Amino acid sequence: MKPVLRLMLFFAFMSALFLVALAGWRIDSFQILDNDGNTLFVAPARVGNVFTTRYIHSVEKTPVEDEYRIVSGRLWMWEERVRSSNAGLPSIRPVNGRFIETQEWFIYQGGRTSVEEYYYRVGDSRFGLNQADYEPFGRRNFYDVFKGERLLVRVRKVPFLFSRLYVSDKLAIAPTGVPPITQETFR
Repeated sequence: MKPVLRLMLFFAFMSALFLVALAGWRIDSFQILDNDGNTLFVAPARVGNVFTTRYIHSVEKTPVEDEYRIVSGRLWMWEERVRSSNAGLPSIRPVNGRFIETQEWFIYQGGRTSVEEYYYRVGDSRFGLNQADYEPFGRRNFYDVFKGERLLVRVRKVPFLFSRLYVSDKLAIAPTGVPPITQETFR
């Protein structure tokens, strides 16, 4: 066999091997499902992708933001931002974390807590005013779209070949980039 033909076969074989490896490469997939297990949203997730939930606390009537980061197939509770520290809201610096006070927020970072999945209870326009933001898809009013529902938020490892972006019709028609809810929104 000629050296040029051997070299071409070698590169063809290596290319095929690369494609097979790529198809089976496992990546993180961010997913939101409804209470019946129907998929509402799926997106491939890069390391450090941010998912933020925002709601109005039922007793304090102030905004609360929970920020999660996707790392190694898990949702890491990265930061919680609150306007007060009463009625069930954090008031102590997390172990392995830190407390930051700004003019707008009390910020609790760290704590090294992670989960593969959690349930997210969505309120309505009277209680909760829940919003969610998964970068780069923008903030949406979940209280309008999933009123009173319990959603499953999770991260799964899936083969690259089966990774995809999926947005349910219900979520696709929801306005994106809505302004953050505030105390004034609630009144």
